[in-house]
Amino acid sequence: MAIIILAQNKKLSYKWLRFAQTGIEILDAQHQELLDHMNQIKEMLEQGVEPEMLGKKLAALRGWFGQHFEYEDQRMLARGYAGFSAHFDAHQAFMEGPLLKTVTDPQGQEGYDINALIDWEANHISRMDRPMAEYLLSRA
Repeated sequence: MAIIILAQNKKLSYKWLRFAQTGIEILDAQHQELLDHMNQIKEMLEQGVEPEMLGKKLAALRGWFGQHFEYEDQRMLARGYAGFSAHFDAHQAFMEGPLLKTVTDPQGQEGYDINALIDWEANHISRMDRPMAEYLLSRA
């Protein structure tokens, strides 16, 4: 399979923005670490990495997501967060799907859409993690 990348700007790295902060230091550090992983994957795709190497990186990233989600889930349960069920379900649905979506460009080449992963994470942080963090901080 030819590797193409759908990315907003292939020359730029994804950057950590203040709007993504939750106010919980460990969660913000984990989200920054995730962004670092995504930039590494983007670089691997740009360089035409072998599929086995990409597979190993994605497997490691899936493990990272599992640990990160478990951390969040434990905190929500421990504090009795009312939005736990929906948040947990979002984590589960994400883990059941592919980390990178396969796409076909107009020329018929198959590749990966890293923007889908970035968009999912940005939406998840703003719609679910930030309200969760506000609740957890109010109960600290």
